[in-house]
Amino acid sequence: MASLWPPCCRLLERLPMRLLMILLPALLTAAAAEAQSISVNKGQWHVTQDVYYEASADGEPLDFPAEHSAVDECWMLDEEVMIDASMVEMFEGCSATDVNSREFGLDIGMICDFDGLEVDGAAQFSVSHGKDSFVAQIYLQSIARAPVDFQSHIVMIGHRTGTCQAPG
Repeated sequence: MASLWPPCCRLLERLPMRLLMILLPALLTAAAAEAQSISVNKGQWHVTQDVYYEASADGEPLDFPAEHSAVDECWMLDEEVMIDASMVEMFEGCSATDVNSREFGLDIGMICDFDGLEVDGAAQFSVSHGKDSFVAQIYLQSIARAPVDFQSHIVMIGHRTGTCQAPG
């Protein structure tokens, strides 16, 4: 008898049906999460980033000054204009826990380990209908049993300013 399973999934036909019914929703959810993304237009971009911190250890406040930066960059590659769950990996030690897409946005749950300080949070990305601007807000906070009470709020705002200029 010929297999009803497509070639990519033939290993699944050997699993007991009960186990398959337990695993299938998780497999489908993971595949859907990987496919969720939004994008902005290619071109010259001006992006600002503001980072705000609040932290204390043993009830004593820690001084973490706010950080502010701005960059002008040419984004011409598909991976430069794509916004997906891999964006949380721009923070070393972070990974996505879940992804929910909207028509012009993406909400990503995340968990991080910053040199032993475990934090969790969310990243929210919204893109304008014309895909020429975006805003990202990232919230992180230490888990309940952490030795340091830590919170941060990151705001990124980007605007496409035109086509990329040739170096010269």
